Amino acid sequence: MYRHLIQQLIGMICACYVMSCSGGGSQLGAVLSSADDNRDELLQVLEHYRNIPLKLEAARFLIANMPAHRTYVGKEIDSLKRMKKESIQQGRISDEIVTHWKSFDYSSSQVVKDIDVIKADILIENIDLAFEAWEKRSWSKQYSFEDFCEYVLPYRIGDEPLEKWRRIYYERYSPVLDSLYQGNDVVEAARVMANYLKEEGFTNHTDFNLPHLGALFLLENRVGYCRDNCDIATYVMRSLGIPITMDFYEMSPSYNSRHFWSALIDTTGLVVPFNYTEREIVRRPQEERKKGKVYRTCYGIQPEKYSGLYTDKEVPTFFRRPFMKDVSDEYFPESNVKLESNEVIDDHWGYLCVFTGTELQPIDISEFHGKKIEFANVEPGLIYFPAFRKAGKMQAFNYPFLLKEDSIEYFIPDTTRKRCVVLTRKYPIGRNPMFLGTAVGVKIEGANRKDFRDAELLCQVVDTPKINYNILFPTVQKKFRYVRYSAPEEKQIQVGEWYMYGIDTETAIAPEKIWANHPLSDIHKKILSLLTDDDWSSFYMSAVKGEQLIFDLGIPQILSHFILIPRNDDNYIHLGDRYELFYHGGIKGWISLGKQIAEGTELYYEGVPDGALLWLHNHTRGKEERCFYMKDGKQLFI
Repeated sequence: MYRHLIQQLIGMICACYVMSCSGGGSQLGAVLSSADDNRDELLQVLEHYRNIPLKLEAARFLIANMPAHRTYVGKEIDSLKRMKKESIQQGRISDEIVTHWKSFDYSSSQVVKDIDVIKADILIENIDLAFEAWEKRSWSKQYSFEDFCEYVLPYRIGDEPLEKWRRIYYERYSPVLDSLYQGNDVVEAARVMANYLKEEGFTNHTDFNLPHLGALFLLENRVGYCRDNCDIATYVMRSLGIPITMDFYEMSPSYNSRHFWSALIDTTGLVVPFNYTEREIVRRPQEERKKGKVYRTCYGIQPEKYSGLYTDKEVPTFFRRPFMKDVSDEYFPESNVKLESNEVIDDHWGYLCVFTGTELQPIDISEFHGKKIEFANVEPGLIYFPAFRKAGKMQAFNYPFLLKEDSIEYFIPDTTRKRCVVLTRKYPIGRNPMFLGTAVGVKIEGANRKDFRDAELLCQVVDTPKINYNILFPTVQKKFRYVRYSAPEEKQIQVGEWYMYGIDTETAIAPEKIWANHPLSDIHKKILSLLTDDDWSSFYMSAVKGEQLIFDLGIPQILSHFILIPRNDDNYIHLGDRYELFYHGGIKGWISLGKQIAEGTELYYEGVPDGALLWLHNHTRGKEERCFYMKDGKQLFI
C-alpha cells in the first residue's frame, strides 16, 4: 500500500513540474515518465532548485535532453584504455596488438543509459559549479542563457563514463587562468589556456576504435586522437566558464577521413575554430583542411532539418543523429548549390557526396522538389557528387562537379574527343616534396677500409627527386667492400627503401652488417630492417642529424647501381602493381578504361575522354585514392 502511495506522489510531483514547464514541458514529462526506478533522482534535482528559477531551467534542460545519452561499458574497453595509457611511456602499441583489436567495435558493448543510472548529486554539483564558474567571468553577460546551457552546462560530452569532473578540473586550472589572464576577452582567456594545455603534452594514437575516454582518464593520460584532445579542451574550458563545443566533418573531400576540432563561441556569436595541439588560437584562423560541410556535437536534441528525417530508416544513420547540428553556415555562409537530376528520382531525399576512393560518402542531405534540389552552405573549391540512395547505396543522379565561388563546373566526359594521358600518382602529392627533399645532399661513398680513409664518392643527390623510385649509378667502377650513406649535417636520414646491386648480381646485396658513425639505440638497430622490407611507405629515420650508415658487403665487389626510395606515401606508381583507370559517366557511375601492370614509374592510357573526372585504382595495395582531372597534361587533385 505504501509503495502505491509513493508512486502516486511521484506522479503528482511529475505532473506539477510538467505543467510548470514552458516550451519543452511535454518533452520533460515524457522523460520523467520513462525514468522508471531512477525517476526520484531526477525529481530530487527539480525539487532542489524549486525556488531558484534559472538553475531550475538549467536542470530542466539537462533532464529533458537526457534520453539517448549513454555510456558504453565492458572489459574490452577497459583493457584498451589501459593499453592507451601504457602507450604514453612505451611510445607505441605493437603491431600485433593493433591487428588483434582492429575489428573491435565498441558499439556492440553494453549500453548504460544516463536516465537509468544518473544520481541527483552528480547533476546538482554539475549545475552549481557551472553557474559558479560562469558568473565569475565578465564575458558571461554577453551570452544568452541558451548559449550557457549548450556550451558550458552539460555534464557530459559524448558517450564517456558518468563522472564528477567539474570540481577537479576547476581546482586544477582556475588558478592557472587567474595567474595568466585577468581580462574580459574570452578568446584571449581561451588562448592562454590552450597554450598551457599544449605545454602539458599530448600523445597522438589512433590505434583503437573506442568511445570517448572520459574526463578523469584524460586528466592524467593525454593520449588519443583529435577528438580526444578536443575533449580535454572542452572539460578545461567549460570548467572555467568558457563556452566551447566540438565541430567536425564526417568525411573530408581532401583527406578521406573525419576530423574533429574545438569550436570556441565568441562574444560576437562567431565561432573560433582551433585545435590546441596544432596552433595558437586566433579569431580568424587560416584553415588548410577542406571540410565540405561542418557539423556540431550538441547536448540538446536538435530540431529536425527536415520533417520526418529522424524517423526515416531509409536515411543513413549519420543524418538521424538528434544531437548533431549542421553549422556550415558559420563557416561557408551564402554558398548554396542548386542542382537538377537527369532522371526522375524515386526517392524523397537527395545527397551531396564526396568520393572516398572506394565509394560515394554523403555529407549533406536535402529534399527533392520534382527534379530539383538545393544544398545550403557548401564549401567552394571542392569536387562533389550529387546522388540518391538506391538499394542501400549511393548512386549519382548527375555528373560530378567542381563548386566554384560563383559557378558550378560539371565534369562531362566528351567521348568524341579522346586523348592519351600520363599518370604518376593516385593521390594528392601532399607533403611528399618535403619528404623527398630529405635526400638532397646525400652522399654515397665506397671504400675497402673500415675507417673509410680510402673513401671514393660514388654518387650524390643534388636535387629533390621528382618521384619516390630512384636509380643511382656510381661514377666509379671499382670493387668496394664498404658503402657509406651520409646525410648532410643539417638533415636526418629518412629512407623508405635502400638497395645495392652488384654488376654480376640480379638480386640486391644483403649486407653482412650495418652500423652508424654513432651508437645506435636498440630501437634504431631494429628499424634498420625497414630499409629493405619492401614496404615503400615505412621508413628508417635517424635519431641525429648528419648520420652516416655503413654497409659491410662481406666481400669487395663492383656496384652497378643503387635504388633509393626516400620517405614517401607510396602513392606514386609502384612497379609491378596492377592499376585500373576509371572515368565518371554521371548516372552510369564509374566506367573502366582498362587495367595495367606498372612496368615503370608512369602509366599511359589511351582513349581518355576530354572533360572527364578520373580515378586511378591500385588493385594490389593501399587505400589512399582520390579522383582527379587532367589539365595541360597534368593530373590535378583537389
